[in-house]
Amino acid sequence: MSKRAGSLTRFLRKLRWFFLVYILPRHDATIMTKNGLLSFDSRDRTLGRSLHLEREFEFDGMLKTVELLQQEKYIPPDLIDAAMLDVGGYIGMISIGFVSNRVFGHAVAFEPNPNNYRLLQKNIAQNNLSDRIMAYNVALSDRKETLTMELSVKNYGDHRIREESKEQTGDHYGEGDRKLINVDSVLLDEIMSGSESSIAPRVRLVWMDIQGHEGKFLRGAKAFFKSHRHAPVAMEFWPYGIRRSGMSKEEFCGVLKELFKKFYILDESTPVARDIHNIDAWFDRYQAPDSGCHLILVNDTL
Repeated sequence: MSKRAGSLTRFLRKLRWFFLVYILPRHDATIMTKNGLLSFDSRDRTLGRSLHLEREFEFDGMLKTVELLQQEKYIPPDLIDAAMLDVGGYIGMISIGFVSNRVFGHAVAFEPNPNNYRLLQKNIAQNNLSDRIMAYNVALSDRKETLTMELSVKNYGDHRIREESKEQTGDHYGEGDRKLINVDSVLLDEIMSGSESSIAPRVRLVWMDIQGHEGKFLRGAKAFFKSHRHAPVAMEFWPYGIRRSGMSKEEFCGVLKELFKKFYILDESTPVARDIHNIDAWFDRYQAPDSGCHLILVNDTL
């Protein structure tokens, strides 16, 4: 959805990426983007490289999401006093992008990977947003315990919670060979009824991209969504990752049907509201490991 840089600009940026970022000893590379001033790991060959080349990450999609929700009257036109939740915050592209561009006044970001979290904190500080963005070094799941995270060597935004799965998904991305670390998990319901209870009523968007663990997150956030029906969800919908997380289609779609009324496909040129009970068909549509879309899940209008 974003306008790409011209061919010459991209070529020069590719040269700079390779010679001034990637082949140097591992370091934090820093560039100005539409999402804010962002530092990323120089060894991140996917999202880091993309940030360097495009100088933005999903920025048009972020604005399209908010504009659609405002147009359909799910969120108010003025969000300067509102907050958003960034679930799977990575290095802060979404939360910092929204807050630094004054789309939302505040954000709470959750990132379980230690190195990504370090960069998230650094990026919040260097954008002077420490008083407006709170960050937690945890995974949001359906239980509070220590979970296993598998690390991608190519895409540092594709670190994933590893769960035993009954689904036959194969090993399309070589996940079985990934390095493993331990990360702490917590339920959103616990955080929103505890340390962030004051911000919970002001949440007007939950943005999540957690590589298939979305169903587990939602299962641990039922109380929040049932009592805050004004909070829409924008999420990456990736059935391959969902099945690898240990959730079947029936389990995942069941959680969505319990918590939401309608959904939109953001990737469509003109997204239209669909009844949540039709979500099963869309799960079936995206069977290939690299296929999926961006969903917006909603309940009540203002």
